[in-house]
Amino acid sequence: MKSLLWAAVFLALGAGISASGDEKAPNVLFIISDDLSTALSGYGDPHCQTPNLDRLAARGVSFSNAYCQFPLCGPSRASLFSGQYPLTTGILKNNVPLPDATVTLSRHFLNHGYWSGRVGKIYHMDIPHHVILGHEGADHPPSWTEAYNIRALETFHPGRVRNVTSPQTVELYPELQKQWDQGTLSASTIKKLKGGHVWVIVETDEREGELADTLAVDQALRVLQKRAQELEPFFLAVGLIRPHFPFIAPTEHFAAYPIEDMPLPEVSPEHLKTIPQQEHRPDLKVGQRDRQEIRQAYYASISYMDEEVGRLLDEVDRLSLRDDTLIVFVSDHGYLLGEQRTWQKNQLWEEATRVPLIISAPGQKVRGETSDEIVELIDLYPTLVDLAGLPPQPAAQGVSLRPLLEDPTGGQLSRQEAFLQTKRGFGLRHGQWSYMWYPPFKKHPEGAMLYDMEADPKQTRNLAVLPEWATLRDQLHERLLARIEMAQKTAHR
Repeated sequence: MKSLLWAAVFLALGAGISASGDEKAPNVLFIISDDLSTALSGYGDPHCQTPNLDRLAARGVSFSNAYCQFPLCGPSRASLFSGQYPLTTGILKNNVPLPDATVTLSRHFLNHGYWSGRVGKIYHMDIPHHVILGHEGADHPPSWTEAYNIRALETFHPGRVRNVTSPQTVELYPELQKQWDQGTLSASTIKKLKGGHVWVIVETDEREGELADTLAVDQALRVLQKRAQELEPFFLAVGLIRPHFPFIAPTEHFAAYPIEDMPLPEVSPEHLKTIPQQEHRPDLKVGQRDRQEIRQAYYASISYMDEEVGRLLDEVDRLSLRDDTLIVFVSDHGYLLGEQRTWQKNQLWEEATRVPLIISAPGQKVRGETSDEIVELIDLYPTLVDLAGLPPQPAAQGVSLRPLLEDPTGGQLSRQEAFLQTKRGFGLRHGQWSYMWYPPFKKHPEGAMLYDMEADPKQTRNLAVLPEWATLRDQLHERLLARIEMAQKTAHR
């Protein structure tokens, strides 16, 4: 369908957000980071500096309480791009693609006159394995007009390299790098390293142009330059790998975060005794300096990723696309760096489930403000469809965030809580409360956690084990069960 027709629909809808006067439907630039928590300067982190994301936030609205539906790459991305809860999609682990028939977010745009493209990781990929080999992972080919995979050295990138938990593997990297350069490195060889990819830190000034996110943005810039010459509107999804491990960044970004300034989370042994066994994970058996190096490398990776976002924003401006382009920045889920003596993701803690979300729309009257309303990542599907003036997708379960874009502090949504899930438990973020429930699992009994996020934002006092909080706990439990039932009823429709 001609873009001019969609422009008319878009203009007719635009009360608070509208097109700029060009007779052209809005483009969409969708940027998604990997394993990124809210450790950003724009979200109040006193250490990590992200000036380019701050620049994007100044052009749009930030959401301080945005939650993923499942803090694991595969289920979260499938949920986000299908607009459905993980219980509905049935995807509860990695390496499971959405069915070909699924009308994903980008496919919906494709079905309504858009060119649709992917650069890098949008659906689940094994990192770093699939990037090292240039594979597409659990992609959804019907969603794209064109798709571009990224092939990069990742763990084997030259520089100052350290493997915190498996140091003996580092001596293998030069030979594996040589095999990669020669095109002889096999998937089986990569997998034999086992823990040789996870807590790897690479500080480099060598072959910087071959870093995964640099290559992804290089390709995205070429796509933008080509699409800027076309009348057809575009939906371009750009998947950035960092700060997902291995933690890789140029030396300058490491230098911005001196080791001695790297904070470590305080953990209460007494609080840990109140946590259900289903939520316990083994702590890293490393010292304080090692933990600080991991945090430094995570922050450095974020700063490098932010720099690449800046390149995208600069090109949008240079090509005069800004007034015609919806820009979204989001992460698939958060990340734990020792909070509650646990690491990485796939848990219901705040650090693993809360994510950065920034939306900047053409004609947006409200800019540089923050909405504190609780929103879900499945809300992105109906939001972008709404802002672009496309027909709604009936299978999408989220709600449009348009009211909050037009009035971040006074807008109202029909749903004001977030439903969360992992393989072993379920969660509800409702008002000031964070409630988590774990059904019996193997030898572990049923358990629950309840936190007052206003009085206890670091989740250090589990109210669910205190009798005086039983009434509130039971009320939230009933709400959670209702959300579970709703998602199950709509499964695979």
